[in-house]
Amino acid sequence: MNKVNLELKCYCPDFSKVRNVLKQIGAKKEIVKNQKDYFFELPASKKNSPRLKLRIEGKDKTLVYYERPDFTKNKGAVADIKLYDVNDNDLFPFLEKVLGVKAIVEKKREVWRKENTVFHLDTVKKVGKIFEIELQKKDKINEKDRAIFESYKQKLEPFLGKIIKGSNVDLVVK
Repeated sequence: MNKVNLELKCYCPDFSKVRNVLKQIGAKKEIVKNQKDYFFELPASKKNSPRLKLRIEGKDKTLVYYERPDFTKNKGAVADIKLYDVNDNDLFPFLEKVLGVKAIVEKKREVWRKENTVFHLDTVKKVGKIFEIELQKKDKINEKDRAIFESYKQKLEPFLGKIIKGSNVDLVVK
């Protein structure tokens, strides 16, 4: 499956205040889950920070490839994402041998949703609390999408900390 996200990721000192805003805007809590992401080493590229990870959630495994520029102040970043459901238990050892594991990111993720926008309240092992907003599309992000994203961001911003430029893997590797 292919998708395009408009995303922003920030440190979050207090999830309770963010939850209150999410309720006010009509978002609903969907699930709390544990995730373990194995990020693989990739050859150097001039593209938008390409990343490849194998995400494990319980018995489900998904191979995720994405390209996204770093986040910058006051601006969401567009991510191009490819997802592949994995049923082959030999894939992880193969990728580990061929590419090498750069880092493992473990987190507890609380997922909230309003229409095609997902809000993640993540507690990342060895990193802390992180909030992420993702407006998800199957095609291009348009001006209406950007306006919706911006309205959510403005309501949440007073309760968010510093923007995280890269990915969780970048925080774990530091």
